[in-house]
Amino acid sequence: MVFKFSGCLLLFALWSGNATAASPVAQSPPFSDFTMADGALTVFPQGDYVEPYSAIKALLVAHRLGVDVRSQAEKFSSWMLPFQQANGPFPRICRSGGNRWLACGPSDADDSLAVLWCALGSEILPSHRELDASCDRALDNLATLWDPQRQTFRAIFGQPAAYFADNVEVLAFLESLRADQDMFRRHVDVLSKLPGSEVMLAALQRNYGYTPDVKLEPTAASIPSTPYAFYPYAVAPIYPLIYDVRMGKKREHDWQNWRSKYGKPWLEGKVDHFPWGLIAWAAYKSGDKKSAMVWLRNSTQWKQAGRWNIMEEGVRLGLSNTLTPPVSTQAVK
Repeated sequence: MVFKFSGCLLLFALWSGNATAASPVAQSPPFSDFTMADGALTVFPQGDYVEPYSAIKALLVAHRLGVDVRSQAEKFSSWMLPFQQANGPFPRICRSGGNRWLACGPSDADDSLAVLWCALGSEILPSHRELDASCDRALDNLATLWDPQRQTFRAIFGQPAAYFADNVEVLAFLESLRADQDMFRRHVDVLSKLPGSEVMLAALQRNYGYTPDVKLEPTAASIPSTPYAFYPYAVAPIYPLIYDVRMGKKREHDWQNWRSKYGKPWLEGKVDHFPWGLIAWAAYKSGDKKSAMVWLRNSTQWKQAGRWNIMEEGVRLGLSNTLTPPVSTQAVK
């Protein structure tokens, strides 16, 4: 699990040499530097592999921040459909000479990807009914990832690892699918097999020690637990903020706590190879437009330095659409 970032993806970033600067938004369609002629959306500009989770999440972030990405979503979904396995999951997809693409391993996270794929249809392409059967297969696969003893979703079938961030995503997107009457009606049979929000919220506290009114970070960001690092631990509290698990004054409170602890090094780009635009989205949703604007201004230098991927681009596009354009591209700290 990565963007979310996994060490595997970081290695791809360091040796791929594909992370070149993107073109100005006004001069090209959204994600133009990541879009292949066949509709594939690569992790890095003009890159050699597609991580479906990252591509779909980037589209959804930009969409939720008001960017019209329907054309990119239509082409990408048509390109992706043939890669879906019969039992529901999607693989990671790599270029194999020219324009040939082949499955090259498991995707980043089958649990989150299942709900993101359905959200692509419900939020960006609601009239594309050809995605309904594919969504059902993805949700059927999600049901196989549920661990009834621990009451949490595992990331990949047959593997024990389960992540706090993934389970927040699944909780939030299942809730939105159920709240959409049309989507609920179209997928009622498979949605009935999946746990409800109350069960999942209780499990977040029981399994991961998520008590936001007591302490900022969950006790465990994953099961089995991993050593402390910025991701997943420091990033974990951000997920309830961007997905409206925490709202209003509670979200503002959580964000201020997070900013007090991590805000300065994050905005200086010192916490990770990538600048974590998802955190800027959390700042924006929490009412801290100043921090979001600082990140947006600083993004120019990070793009030029090759510290960039499709997730960062999705946030940049969205914030550029919702915030007043910065008066200068000079980095602000």
